[in-house]
Amino acid sequence: MPSRQEISTNQSFQSPGSEFRPAAYWFWHSIPSGELTRLQLADFVAKGFGRIYIQARLAMPREDYLSRRFTTAYRDAVEVARTLGLRIGIYDDYNWISGQAAGRTVKGRDELRERHLFWSETSDQTGEISGIVTSWTSGMGKDILDWHYDEGRPAWCDWKVEGVALHPSGGMTSIGEALVFSGSIEITDSGDDHCAFRIAGEIPAGSGITIFISARSRTSRIINYLLPEAAEAFVTHGLEPLVSALDGLLPDPVDQIFYDQPAAGFYSWKQKTGNLENSLPFSAALAQSLRRRTGQPLAVALLSLVRDIGPETAVIRAKTYDALSQQMNDAFFGTLRAWAQEKKLLLTGHEILPHVGSFDLNGTFKGIDPRIAPAVDFFGIDTYRDLTAADANNFMPQLSPKLADSVARANGRSRCMLETYATAERTSLRAAGQWELTLETLRTHLIRMHFLGMRQSIWHGLYTSDGTAEPRPFVNPRFDFAPGINFEPWWPFHDLLADETARLSAFIEPARPLTRVAIFYPLHTALAEGPRHIHAEHVGAWCRALLEKRIDFLFVSEAALANASIDGALIEISGQIFDAVILPAVTTIGGPEAIHSLERFRAAGGIVWSSGCHRRFVPVEGGSAVDDPSTTKLDRLPTDADAEALQSTFGQRGPILRTDAMPKFWRWLGEDATGWRLALFNDSAQPATEDFALSSDFDIASWDCADGTEFRHGASSHLSISLEPHELICLRLGPSLTAGSRLALPPSGLNRVDSRSIALSDRWTLRFEGSPGTIDIRVDCGWDAQGFEAISGTATYSRVITTTHPGSWQLELPVVHTAASVSIDGRPSGRRGWRPYRFDLGELEPGNHLLEISVSSTAANAYYADTPFKGGKNDPAGLGAPPILFFSGH
Repeated sequence: MPSRQEISTNQSFQSPGSEFRPAAYWFWHSIPSGELTRLQLADFVAKGFGRIYIQARLAMPREDYLSRRFTTAYRDAVEVARTLGLRIGIYDDYNWISGQAAGRTVKGRDELRERHLFWSETSDQTGEISGIVTSWTSGMGKDILDWHYDEGRPAWCDWKVEGVALHPSGGMTSIGEALVFSGSIEITDSGDDHCAFRIAGEIPAGSGITIFISARSRTSRIINYLLPEAAEAFVTHGLEPLVSALDGLLPDPVDQIFYDQPAAGFYSWKQKTGNLENSLPFSAALAQSLRRRTGQPLAVALLSLVRDIGPETAVIRAKTYDALSQQMNDAFFGTLRAWAQEKKLLLTGHEILPHVGSFDLNGTFKGIDPRIAPAVDFFGIDTYRDLTAADANNFMPQLSPKLADSVARANGRSRCMLETYATAERTSLRAAGQWELTLETLRTHLIRMHFLGMRQSIWHGLYTSDGTAEPRPFVNPRFDFAPGINFEPWWPFHDLLADETARLSAFIEPARPLTRVAIFYPLHTALAEGPRHIHAEHVGAWCRALLEKRIDFLFVSEAALANASIDGALIEISGQIFDAVILPAVTTIGGPEAIHSLERFRAAGGIVWSSGCHRRFVPVEGGSAVDDPSTTKLDRLPTDADAEALQSTFGQRGPILRTDAMPKFWRWLGEDATGWRLALFNDSAQPATEDFALSSDFDIASWDCADGTEFRHGASSHLSISLEPHELICLRLGPSLTAGSRLALPPSGLNRVDSRSIALSDRWTLRFEGSPGTIDIRVDCGWDAQGFEAISGTATYSRVITTTHPGSWQLELPVVHTAASVSIDGRPSGRRGWRPYRFDLGELEPGNHLLEISVSSTAANAYYADTPFKGGKNDPAGLGAPPILFFSGH
């Protein structure tokens, strides 16, 4: 008799709740009609979605956002969602970059607009700040500038001298060589994009001065995130109108508020020098905090951000950024958290993640310095959230879900929501997106992300409209980080993906992953050294090497490591047990406590490795440098061989004693209340088999994510598992009181009892959906190569097949672009959105039978036609090889 826990778990697996199902931003390009709202929301539910966030995009006129028509339509949509069982989260702004409320936050409140600190070094009596640019924003085009700025450009005012430091022109050997300049500075001229100044006072020979001048943008709609009153105004003007319109609908079905990438602008200018790569968000309160936190005059603290001021540089710099981060967190996230609690809403969302699409900590967004945005202190920010969320770019394995799962576990939760958006790969204009996305690519991405720590995916996004052919990014929905997958021809197959991945997530949920390695998150190194330091690359190299050897890991914060529990050669951090701790190119730490924990761990037989060849760590608090406690120190980037050598030092933990040569299987292994859960995914185009020697006999059951069924295989201590290309399998390993024999689990492909096959190479016709006529067509290449290169959609291939003897027959489609459904004599035989495309045609009598294969392409050929975003080739569409008919038995 199964336990109550097992029954509950099985029910969750068979019918996953909304927390496991895909979620999506629902892009409102205009205010939808009631009819469109009902049609689309019902369609989203039918395709397997569990949550929707309504997001107004740039195509919607700014004046419509939060208007009476908008909030009325918003409430109508939420009421419809409630009748459909959809959960709703409030997306908190217009477009993205939280806090501006489409300009309403700062309207009539210029003091709330972003203020930044600029600097200029000189040894002359005059100088200037000039040529201020925001390449990160302007690189996205005029419409983004119009969204961010009144007048479509950043313009500056209210220039103020905040500090002046006197220092040697060359390098410095001591902080004592940096002094507050005793002379005076007069601003002689200022305008929208410049500030000139004159220096009154002597500058000694061999010395220079660095002048720090702040200015407020008079045109920016972005708020000053250091001011709690700015966050309060955002709540008043951006959030309260929505909540007021939703009276009676909170917290059911509206139970969340989601913030998206709050961050000040990233500005550069002609005179910029030094370690800090952008201007510094600034406020009077920050100036006071910097003095208190660093114990230095403001000018000296600021100077540490720009240049090396001696051995104290790392400490003062880290304290300065720490003060900036804390003030920004308290002012913005703290205000949102308090408001959300009052409204009984869960706070979630994500900050800017400079690692999206990469495993390196700063693998992307090269034009920004993450220290001036909430983009370094991920563990600290997560303390303000109720649910952890992160951002992912494109469709490759990446750091985001693993790091987000780590910060969630450090704060008493686990796993995360993960937003995925697509940026263009066939053109340099990122917003053009990827209409060429296939369901197979999306499924593969979601499975990987679940294995890496994602509970729920958030698609960016579902569209109210598909726009026009005008090649105008952002404002034209068609090129607003495409695709809007509900306008993909393969959209009718999305429920297959939604059901399968939701069950995978529910399968993983009750188990704690078997993590062998803890990677020390190098927070203070990132603050002290900056984004171009080797720690960022070392983090990525360790992630890739460990994953290549299928060694599971999590990141741990310094505070959690300082409070770790040591049990022999194992260390418990934030509720997870590890065999080893890795320090990736660490130079600076918060204090010595975490290192003392590692020393105790090592003394008890634990494993500590480091890379980057830093023998001593500078503590921000707590005195003198601390020795690296690692027993193995790599003076280079780690490799797969290093990961394998590290793995060889582990003791036995978990149900798997050993495996054979590792195929390209993704593996997830975790322990639940009564046993183990093992998920495997063949992330390759070839069948593969792997043998597992288990630590004892286990009762083996497979849980099918495609249909929710469970099959018990019996007891075994040796498993042989074969997987088709892109096949997913989930296994439950429970304790067994009986001995078992070797168990072989075959691939899920259809049974072929007859080696004879018939290639259906000719006599095919094709009818495009919506077209009355048919055409003769080849099946050795897609319709795009046969004169229909600008057609996207669904088309049906038809021909008559002749069977010579009665029995069961199967059909295999070797190459499909990109989803297919099959019918025989008008009887449906299945749908497939990814490989292998195999279909059971059932029992057929001898004679003629009508075979129909409907294939849905991507939208790329139609939507990119006659635009600059097409790239050099067409997207393949339709069948790419002759179908094959198999006799499978009587």
